[in-house]
Amino acid sequence: MDPITTVMRQCRLFDGIPEEKYQNVLACLRGETKSFRKDAILLQIGECQKRPGVVMDGTLRISLYSEDGNLVTIERLGRGQVFGETLVCSMAEDSPIQIDALTDVQVLYLDFDPLLLQQECACPHKAQVTANLLREMGRGALFLNQKMRILAQNRLRNRIKLYLQMLPAKPGGELHLDMGRGELADYLCVDRSALSRELGRMQKEGILAFQGQQVRILDQSFLSV
Repeated sequence: MDPITTVMRQCRLFDGIPEEKYQNVLACLRGETKSFRKDAILLQIGECQKRPGVVMDGTLRISLYSEDGNLVTIERLGRGQVFGETLVCSMAEDSPIQIDALTDVQVLYLDFDPLLLQQECACPHKAQVTANLLREMGRGALFLNQKMRILAQNRLRNRIKLYLQMLPAKPGGELHLDMGRGELADYLCVDRSALSRELGRMQKEGILAFQGQQVRILDQSFLSV
């Protein structure tokens, strides 16, 4: 199957659009693929995000700098996820975030002018894409609200709990962390050594057990409180 078709099937932006009409939508939104090497910066703080994109392969990181100059991870994006849509729709001239590649990545860039400026477009699915876009931006707002809730917690253990509550649980109470220990410390805005100490205490107390990025919740009441 064509890789663009594969990622469009996974991307919520194209929900409700028949697969045989994908090419019409791509023509309307002027889809263009680009590849970036690991550590490449796709968007720097202060730049203008001209086009949103969809991750076709690899992992992107959205981050910003704290007041003390540390890079803080806001979100990691994988295949099928959209980035830059809020900046483009708000017509922001100066981006407050940085987007860089954690791995080699391939991106499908789009042009939202036909959606935002009511330009003439022969594609009959423009309204569906617009509705999907609004839903995606709503999900993004909910994610940021959850991130703000995490950072509002004074206790590190509560920050860890709220983060774990966001992860999909597997049978048996297992969770898979979507980032490494250092990145998780950045995401929670805490020192890495402090995070390691707290996770060690939680393991000794029988709350959880972890191996690498796999976490098993031993005390189910921890996440429900």
